[in-house]
Amino acid sequence: MRKYTYDQRIIKALVDKYGLTTVYIRQCLSGNNLSLTADKIKNDYKEIDKAFENTLLSLLKK
Repeated sequence: MRKYTYDQRIIKALVDKYGLTTVYIRQCLSGNNLSLTADKIKNDYKEIDKAFENTLLSLLKK
């Protein structure tokens, strides 16, 4: 069984944004929940994660 690890800061932000539980957010991210909301959550996670990565890279270049 594959274990997924997600950035807890992003999970918290998604919980705050959607008003859902952390369990539900994780189910959406892992593909155990298939819905339009799950798709939005996955896309938001990817966008936030990419923004974190870009911010970190820009700070390291300085």
